[in-house]
Amino acid sequence: MHNVILAFVLLLLASLLLACNNQAAAAKEQIVLEAASDQGTFTVEIMWTPDDIGSANAFDIRFIEPETGEEIEDMTYDISIYKGGDREVLRSDQTATRQEFTFDEPGSYTIMIDDIDGLGEWVEIPIQVTPEFPAGVLALIVAFGIVVAVIARRNNNSKNLFSQPTN
Repeated sequence: MHNVILAFVLLLLASLLLACNNQAAAAKEQIVLEAASDQGTFTVEIMWTPDDIGSANAFDIRFIEPETGEEIEDMTYDISIYKGGDREVLRSDQTATRQEFTFDEPGSYTIMIDDIDGLGEWVEIPIQVTPEFPAGVLALIVAFGIVVAVIARRNNNSKNLFSQPTN
């Protein structure tokens, strides 16, 4: 019986680890951010692929003509990222459709795309960077629970934890 319980607990642990890995993979899904420029000439679409704190986050940037919905290519722009009122990064005269940025801590940030196509138009897009719950922490908690259960079982090997005392 002891081996059956241990096998069940190990199976449960493996299932929890698999679920955590699937959750981490789902967290890498893209988030669509969209805003109109201050004068309405452009719609800026950002596909954000978030990653863990300390890892590169990808931002795919598209400029859309609002009336037709068609993408405008070969655009120039400046991009800044702010945390509070402090600028974390400034990249001027960009033409790349993909930008990467590493967030060192969670919190509220603002992406500012400025001087779009040299016209001085801009957009601000707020984002919230959140930490991922590390799967390793959950695994340690479950492993600790297994160890406690095994020790308790060995200490009470003559008594069944679920039985009632008899008189």
